[in-house]
Amino acid sequence: MRTNRLGVFQMSWVGALSIARGMESAPTSNRNETHPNRFSTPLQLAANQRTQSVFRRLAWPLVALALAALMTTISRASIAATDPDWHGTTPENISNSVYGMVRQPDIATGPSGQTIVVWSDGSSKDTLDIYITDDTGGAWSTPEVISHTTESSRYPDVLTVGENLFVTWVDTFIHEAKRTEGGIWQVRQIPSPVSLVAAGTQARLAASTDRLHVVFNASETGLSDIYHASRSLVETAWPTATCVYTSTDQGSWSPALAIDPDEQKLYLVWQEQISINQNVIMYASGTVAGDSVNWSSAITLSTGIAQSLKPDIAVDSGGNVHVAWGEPGAGGLYEQYVRYTRYDANSGSWSAPARIDPLPVQVNTDSPTYVAPVLALWEKNNQVMVCVAWHGFRSDSISEEVLLSCSPDGGLSWASPQNVSRSHGDEEISVYPSITFDTLGRLHSVWKEQSEIYHSRAQHLVYLPLVIRNG
Repeated sequence: MRTNRLGVFQMSWVGALSIARGMESAPTSNRNETHPNRFSTPLQLAANQRTQSVFRRLAWPLVALALAALMTTISRASIAATDPDWHGTTPENISNSVYGMVRQPDIATGPSGQTIVVWSDGSSKDTLDIYITDDTGGAWSTPEVISHTTESSRYPDVLTVGENLFVTWVDTFIHEAKRTEGGIWQVRQIPSPVSLVAAGTQARLAASTDRLHVVFNASETGLSDIYHASRSLVETAWPTATCVYTSTDQGSWSPALAIDPDEQKLYLVWQEQISINQNVIMYASGTVAGDSVNWSSAITLSTGIAQSLKPDIAVDSGGNVHVAWGEPGAGGLYEQYVRYTRYDANSGSWSAPARIDPLPVQVNTDSPTYVAPVLALWEKNNQVMVCVAWHGFRSDSISEEVLLSCSPDGGLSWASPQNVSRSHGDEEISVYPSITFDTLGRLHSVWKEQSEIYHSRAQHLVYLPLVIRNG
């Protein structure tokens, strides 16, 4: 049962006010007429007046104290209060699952205005398939299965390159699928030189206008390493992936990849497990040279932070790199934050990792038991909007919502979070968000809510403020 904390102090305020008014009105009540012998002498009457004056002086400070307590409570209540609703379209169920096992949605938009969403679903966690639906401007298509394997398919990732649509996912192999003009899916395997990690390998795509890149984590010794492969869009087969980073700790996990607009450089982040109580975010860049990539040495982005998980990365047209990740605090499930850092291409340096929202969220004990933020960028007139979405719930709730915070100045400052999922129900758990902008500058979001995938789109276009930058 939720407690109306404000009501307690409203009672205190009203009570104190009543006491004060009662004390102030006491001299006007002709109580001596009722008790004619009570103050029968001038000395006793003076003493009574002094006593009433003291009570009056004590009563109004009581009111002030109660009011101060009330204002403090209002301030605290505003901190714990539900985040304001995002101004988006009404969330729409786009999966209409038969099985109710949906998970891990991903979203992309295309140049012709289409919106594409993929996710995994099946009769059990061991028989998952990859589903896809798209909206070309009117309604969502009937979800279609594209994996068609006997294994459990998970962690789908989708992107568009011009009018080309690509999806990757993982089962006992890594698969990439391209949809042809006739709607037929061409599915290819991406060879790994080592075994994949059961239920732990994730693959992420990035693309230039003529080349597709993938990164994933896999294991040769039981400790996961980071691998990369690429192919041109006209090639029909993938080469065997090569190792980018060999873990010297307890494994490399959750890679994410971005490519800069000039298509000459890749940007890679991942989670490196140092120990059971310490994970850090690692970063490396790679210079594209034909069908190969020359990778830099890896550096740590989360120095001084004990736990850093599940990173995401994006790069803008100015070469500035944006990275966000989850940070479990000392309270574990009950204290989770989102960290953000930015590489400034002009200065050649990374900003100190900062919490996007100083207020923590909580997560439930059901998977996912961590915050995994996702990034999206929108650019116009040399201005950059950076948006980050994550899931969690505040101290005055018991189930996750999808939260969104955006920075209109390229990551220098952040707006207060808004509630994208807007389920407002104690049993409606919203997790696994994915976001992207369409060509008109409208932000789209998808997420898992209970046993379905939901979509919502911003009702307004992004209008970036004019930001004057030094230099």
